[in-house]
Amino acid sequence: MQEKNWLKLFKSNKKLQRIVLSIILWIIAAIWYIPIFWMLSTSLKSSQVAITENPPRWIPQEPTLENYKIVFSPASGISVMRGIINSFFVAIISTFLGLVIATPAAYALSRLRFRGRNAIFWSYVAILAFPGVLFLVPQYFIIHSLGLMDNYLALILPGLGSTFGVFLLRQYMLGIPRELEDAAWIDGCSRLRFLITVVLPYVKPALTTLALMSFLGSWNSFLWPLLVLNSPEKLTLPIALVRFSAGWGDPFRGIGPLMAGAFVSVAPTLIIFIVFHKYLMQGISLSAGEK
Repeated sequence: MQEKNWLKLFKSNKKLQRIVLSIILWIIAAIWYIPIFWMLSTSLKSSQVAITENPPRWIPQEPTLENYKIVFSPASGISVMRGIINSFFVAIISTFLGLVIATPAAYALSRLRFRGRNAIFWSYVAILAFPGVLFLVPQYFIIHSLGLMDNYLALILPGLGSTFGVFLLRQYMLGIPRELEDAAWIDGCSRLRFLITVVLPYVKPALTTLALMSFLGSWNSFLWPLLVLNSPEKLTLPIALVRFSAGWGDPFRGIGPLMAGAFVSVAPTLIIFIVFHKYLMQGISLSAGEK
């Protein structure tokens, strides 16, 4: 009987529901961030201390930046700093060109009227049902036949036709009132001007979301760069870190530098999410109803 009373109180008290939900979310967030905090903590210890201390300390007793010096030292054989520069370059170019291509494609599929528009869109979206790994082999042969192996273009070109990006922007553009578009035509506004002055500001949350997801996807990409890149000076950060860790032989012997390198790869994604999480949430919470 007492349990039923508590259940009724919980259902009727919105403030209590928010408190319980907040506690659950904080617990989930802590579970996700514990490995990252442990990674940072271990990176500030020497490898010997990280292995031998018992019990392990969450906060280093004598923090040191020696592991980060080893990671960024050219003497390590693999230039992690060069990998960071390469990853930033590829991610920024891929994100920019992806937005340039996806925006007019989404505009055509949402605002222009032509025969077969919906069939083209849904056949295009059907690609989302297939795992990306299925396209690795045909993409590899195409890149190889074009002579783009071990080239930055091999990383940039395959990601330009973002199916998800077109879908996301199209669903947002469907919310633009048709009356606004008709009024623009009456005033002599061209389609290009309407796209730039009206559509782009309207879909800014979706563009921001797509840009963040594209950047992070390119930044974290591992398998495709592993297949098409060979030159050490062209390696992206994930591949550079793998080769850096392989140079230690015994992973426990170099656990400090390895954790430092891993944290270096994670830090930009954390910063990006913390700074732009509001726009990310706005873009994801769009209405998916077709007009």
